[in-house]
Amino acid sequence: MLFRKIFFMPMLVNFRTRFSLNNTLIAVITRSFISGVEQSMIGVVFQPFVLSLGASMSQLGLLNSLGGFGGLIPTLAHPWGGWIADRRGRKIVLLGASLAAMGALVLATFAGWAAAFIVLVPAMILLGISQVYQPVNSALIGESVGASRRGSAYSLIMVVMMAPGIFVPVIAGRIADEFGYTLIFPGALVFELVAFVVIWRFLRETRTRPKQAGGTRAILDFFKRAWIPPPGLRWFFIAIALDMFAWGMGFGLLYGMLRKEYAFTTTQLGWMSAVSSITWALTSLPVGRLVDRIGPRPVLILSEALAPPLMFLWMTQTRFEIFAASMTIFALTAATWVPARQVYITQTVEPARRAEMFGRLSAFSGVLAFPSSYIGGFLYDQFGFYAPFVGNLVFAMVTLTVLIFLVKSPQPSPHFVAEAAER
Repeated sequence: MLFRKIFFMPMLVNFRTRFSLNNTLIAVITRSFISGVEQSMIGVVFQPFVLSLGASMSQLGLLNSLGGFGGLIPTLAHPWGGWIADRRGRKIVLLGASLAAMGALVLATFAGWAAAFIVLVPAMILLGISQVYQPVNSALIGESVGASRRGSAYSLIMVVMMAPGIFVPVIAGRIADEFGYTLIFPGALVFELVAFVVIWRFLRETRTRPKQAGGTRAILDFFKRAWIPPPGLRWFFIAIALDMFAWGMGFGLLYGMLRKEYAFTTTQLGWMSAVSSITWALTSLPVGRLVDRIGPRPVLILSEALAPPLMFLWMTQTRFEIFAASMTIFALTAATWVPARQVYITQTVEPARRAEMFGRLSAFSGVLAFPSSYIGGFLYDQFGFYAPFVGNLVFAMVTLTVLIFLVKSPQPSPHFVAEAAER
């Protein structure tokens, strides 16, 4: 009760005063909160769970490369989800994503009960497909608030998503240590069912469906451009892809490596996740206002500049307390990167194409970055604990160079990204 009074109530009052709470925003908030609960439950146990089934670090990396952070399946699904959402509506895509997530959780539960690692392959495919909700969610938020408040809106949604991570990972880690990893997945399934009902009941489309060309020609035209960055956003797309590749090699396998190398318990991993979530939640609102005030590009540069000191910490330290404290730095990189990236797209793309463009950004970056977790696992197996973080560091420095010298400040014109051939 005390936690609600000091954290949730001020957050909701602030949300009400800055934005009108229509049904669409209620659905987005609820979907984001439930996603935060699920990610907090699964994120802290999944990598130790995979290793407990006898997988090597390379195999864990292969699963991540398939359907996890920057994986191949989300890469293939994101642009089509955005494209369909712009033509058929946001709701149908979000409902389909929820069904895919439920299927993934059922298969993960069976894999645990049967101790069958191979079952995780179709589970990860479905989990990857379920990530199509991300570009649609980003478009919905951008369409539900005024242009001057988008940075704050994205950050507020991030606070809602991060809030469960303050306590859920510790609880999930404790349950996993006491009763086994498998029990976590049916619990997450219950939350996903609630999310499905909320979307079905409350979500309203934020705009009418445009009269756009359909049929085979439209699909072929989209397929040609889905994986190619628009000319005006080329270096921005490249920077996002490099960043995803960098973090997929190191952070993408962090919990699994800590479990295998230093025998951290799942409860300890839960505490690390909780520290990250607390920092992320506390900094999201100020960061959102900072993005609104100075623009997204300087915030992206600040975010990437935090990577080198974090990598040096992870490469040189062994104590749990230091790793837990380091998660405050990681949370700052994420809290600054996510809203700045979303605002950059929202400021440069006309409303009719935003969901598609978010999907195209995910597709382009995912195509380049999806092998990163497998490469990180291979480096670990061949050279040891520090090697994936060296790769993370190198590519983060390359990303920082691109952001400083090649990425320009966003130009608020639909013509900046809309080619005549794409209209």
